[in-house]
Amino acid sequence: MNIVFMTNSEFSFPSLEILVKSDHNILSLVTNPPVEIGRKKQYISNTITLKCEELGINTIEQKDLNDISFEKRLTKYQSDLFVVVAYRILPKSLLSIPKLGSINLHGSLLPAYRGAAPIQWSLINGDKQTGLSTFFVEPQVDTGAIINQKKINIVENENYGSLRERMAIKGSKLLLDTINLISDGKISPIKQDDNFITTAPKITKKMTFIDWNSSSIGIHNFVRGLTPRPGAQSRINGKKIKIQETIIIDNNMHKLVFNPGQVVDFSKNELFVQTGNGILSITRLQLEGKKSLDIKSFLNGYSLKIGDYFGT
Repeated sequence: MNIVFMTNSEFSFPSLEILVKSDHNILSLVTNPPVEIGRKKQYISNTITLKCEELGINTIEQKDLNDISFEKRLTKYQSDLFVVVAYRILPKSLLSIPKLGSINLHGSLLPAYRGAAPIQWSLINGDKQTGLSTFFVEPQVDTGAIINQKKINIVENENYGSLRERMAIKGSKLLLDTINLISDGKISPIKQDDNFITTAPKITKKMTFIDWNSSSIGIHNFVRGLTPRPGAQSRINGKKIKIQETIIIDNNMHKLVFNPGQVVDFSKNELFVQTGNGILSITRLQLEGKKSLDIKSFLNGYSLKIGDYFGT
């Protein structure tokens, strides 16, 4: 199979590696152009381009997907398949270019968690199971017929970083199996059931602040879903801080002695904070501009007292 691959995410790396070793041929990879940063306006290549250099894959760094010259360039490849992993919405004009269509690898059991952040929302919502889907790309986001799926159990206290890494590896195998099935003409796509649609919108900076009025289990899952990035944010004595690891101590309703967000107690190795329902132990955090620390190291260098507030 002659493939044009499209991605903007390191989630695709295991997929690229497994396809390069397969009988299929990656004609080119489409990704975003370099990002301009700093006062000197230096251009920094994205990690996708660097990975392609390592694997010997030709890249197209494209900003405007509606550019006619870009469409003509893709048409010249005469590809069998477009493979999309964590990329952008493809214009309808591009979807008709490959002979066998365009497929997508998505980090959920569709139609659950359609959108940009399926893995994170699954963790935030406290799911015990998630999965992966391959499907044919349609003009509307994540709506196409499903080709293949794989269920994945979420490990207790697993965070976004570790789950994403596991899913990227499992997803690469599912993607290769899907491409093999398409190549052999053995697919039976299934229409998505609109009765079970849920969404997973992109997580913005405003959405990353912890609401200490939530329950301890809700905050614990929120932290898991945003670690290591973009990070669950709060403030302590006016300073920005990211909470990176927590333990649920008590999630039962009881009379509040402290207000949500207040430090209830701490020792050399423990820091307990009141939530809207239960106590949460913070075990790893990071002050803005500082490195990530376990709670013992943090308390050794930071003056804290009972009654101090996390949040505003």
